[in-house]
Amino acid sequence: MVVTKATRRMVRHLALTATAGLSVVGFDRASAQSQAEHNIEFHLAAGDLDHALTQAADQSGMHIFFPSAAVAGKKTPGLSGRLTLSQVMGQLLEGRGLTWRLQDARTIIVSLANNSATIMLGPVRVAGTMSEARSPSTAVLGNLSTTYPGGQVARGGQLGMLGNHDVMDTPFNQTSYTAKFIQDRQIRNIRDALKDDPSVRGSWGTGSAGQEQFQVRGFNVGNGSTSYGGMYGMLSSTSIMSELAERVEVLRGPSALLNGMSPDGAIGGAVNVVPKRAHDTPITEVGTDYTSDLQFGGHADVGRRFGRQKQLGVRLNGVIRSGPTAIEHNALKTALTSASVDLRLRHVRLATDFGYQHREITGVIPYLALASGVPVPDASHVRRNIDDSWSYLKTEDIFGVFRGEADLFRNVTAYGSVGVHQTHFEGIYPASITVSDRQGNGSTSLPIVNTADYRTITADLGMRADLKTGPVRQVLAFSANRLDQTTNQSYAYAASRSVVNIYNETSIPAPTLSVPHHLPKASGSTLSSLAFADTLSALEKRIQITAGLRVQRVQSTNYNTTTGIVTSSYDRTAISPAVMAVFKPLKNVSVYGNWIQGIQQGTTVGSTYANAGEVFAPYKSTQYEVGIKADIKKFIVTFDVFQITQPSTVYNLTSNVMSLNGQQRNRGLELNIAGEIVHGLRTVGGLMLIDPVLKKTQGGLYDGQRAPNVSPVNFNMGLDYSLPLVKELAVTADVIYTSSQYIENPAPRRSIPGWTRLDVGVRYAIRNPASEKGKITLYLNVDNVAGARYWNSGGYNNLTLSAPRTFRIAAMANF
Repeated sequence: MVVTKATRRMVRHLALTATAGLSVVGFDRASAQSQAEHNIEFHLAAGDLDHALTQAADQSGMHIFFPSAAVAGKKTPGLSGRLTLSQVMGQLLEGRGLTWRLQDARTIIVSLANNSATIMLGPVRVAGTMSEARSPSTAVLGNLSTTYPGGQVARGGQLGMLGNHDVMDTPFNQTSYTAKFIQDRQIRNIRDALKDDPSVRGSWGTGSAGQEQFQVRGFNVGNGSTSYGGMYGMLSSTSIMSELAERVEVLRGPSALLNGMSPDGAIGGAVNVVPKRAHDTPITEVGTDYTSDLQFGGHADVGRRFGRQKQLGVRLNGVIRSGPTAIEHNALKTALTSASVDLRLRHVRLATDFGYQHREITGVIPYLALASGVPVPDASHVRRNIDDSWSYLKTEDIFGVFRGEADLFRNVTAYGSVGVHQTHFEGIYPASITVSDRQGNGSTSLPIVNTADYRTITADLGMRADLKTGPVRQVLAFSANRLDQTTNQSYAYAASRSVVNIYNETSIPAPTLSVPHHLPKASGSTLSSLAFADTLSALEKRIQITAGLRVQRVQSTNYNTTTGIVTSSYDRTAISPAVMAVFKPLKNVSVYGNWIQGIQQGTTVGSTYANAGEVFAPYKSTQYEVGIKADIKKFIVTFDVFQITQPSTVYNLTSNVMSLNGQQRNRGLELNIAGEIVHGLRTVGGLMLIDPVLKKTQGGLYDGQRAPNVSPVNFNMGLDYSLPLVKELAVTADVIYTSSQYIENPAPRRSIPGWTRLDVGVRYAIRNPASEKGKITLYLNVDNVAGARYWNSGGYNNLTLSAPRTFRIAAMANF
């Protein structure tokens, strides 16, 4: 930005003072020079030099003054690593006719190298805010990590109670996908934002009665395990619209210490949606889009910061889409509005987020089940939907979250959050079709009318302290959280099923079901925990060891919806420790390892067993993981091996006693790559090989078998290439391969074949005639461009058919 006259007078005064050989009051040149030689973690993206200087100021906490005219048009290849400020300024300005010097302990002056005079005339840009203190490393609000070149993935993410971490200091395999990645591919929901992740596989198709959930490392992960700014229970349990997200962070593996137990007890991984907030640069974007078959939508996104130091930020975001999808007899209507307000003061940061999401499906797509002995149908001939245009499923979500952070001392931050989420779910539909013979004949499940209200209240308190004692650095973290969820629900079934054939057009009559107005209380649950973690590091974080402990309490109660009498209850506590380590043999190489657990609610033994009424403590799944990361300036490569063991119940055939002695063990390796591998070519993706084995099964019947619903070979690669001959023209391609998988345990075991899908896209940006610096970007994306038809396992012995070839066209203008 071009600074005000008052600021320009101040800059000129500083320059004249230095020229006259006078010192600024309180300025210790030796101390300032020492600060310039101190190693700092820098991550400066390739691109415009003025942007790199701004990033350098933000990451060092300095104020950098530079002449706009002398910097305009100059580029930098970017740099990253632990460098001194002197090294960074030298590399940025080398060969560009510019020089720099320290004006005082917090100020750097950039000027023309051949200028004998120090006075800078003309427009001047200031990188850094004169009186705003940079958020400490212990803060989360205002500490959004920088991105790798190309802007598709970030250099770090949030690790629950441990706060934000650079990817090279993270003892896990974690990827943070950016809003740019989502927008460039015109992705509509959070699940699809992970489509280039080899460790993630979607289950249940969009438009079906099931949630838009997924698997991570072979275990089911529902939307209940998707947090919002680190808080569980705030987002829709059916589908989460991607326009909510500034970042989508996926952490592979259990995370009980970091995040506590999630509402659905997922152990395969955790997904965090980072809320959109106002940037220092004003945001004004409006757009329109079309999705085949006949779905139209619009989107607006506005963000501004106010105040002399941009303390107050406001971000407003709205989306609406409606119309038939590419699947016959199916239509989808979605709407989202969200608002964010944040305040950045010197030692206090506050933020609040509100949102409303509406989603309505008509012509609900049933998933497929197979009767015993019926082979898996040929996906190339199966119809994608039945004619049940009367069926619908509607969800409405409204939420509000308030967060606050306060720096009690230098690098000691206390934080707190509270959130409320209300969901209304309503629908009349047949959930599934059971195929009974080879000719495709079968019947629907009994149509259900299902209505529910869910209310979630969650709160989180904690503190992080970054202390240095001699050569050892110590980061302490404490967290206390609580989540209360109440469910009011009513459901009823129709009297009869409908006969269908999956190969032929079938129309089924509407049942005589009505939506109830009174919803009795069905269940309530409370998840509460206390956690403590200590990270010790030495040799400028070359060695880092983290150890911690979480005490998790799980309470739940179920009620008879007719009488209101308690039918069952659960109240147990589990202690979950974890140990993690990072070692950097080279400044751009990290070797890491972790031993960590996941927690799921235990079982109350049923009345048919000899030990009826026994209540098992929460189940603890355990992960061992070792990996290596290499940061090659513009991109990062990660390789790891892992093992996760999940306990389950079995019973003794002789004594009829149920016990927690069952086990599934998933072993695997992952290879991930993200960033810009050569100039103009950006990539995100990799490979996961996994061996899911049933180790201890009922009576040993299935011991040693590969677990069902997990594909052993998964390959994903997303490419984004800027064509060198046409400025602002880029093409994308996403290749997804999933190998065959069993869908059951009993022999003869049926399986679904492997499949490959190709998505392609192109985008082109032109100057916006209504704005001096704005652009209009045109997008064309085609999912499943080859029209591949394949079965996708739902992870619950159910099958869904792949979505057909789908076109998405959009135009986005920013001002």
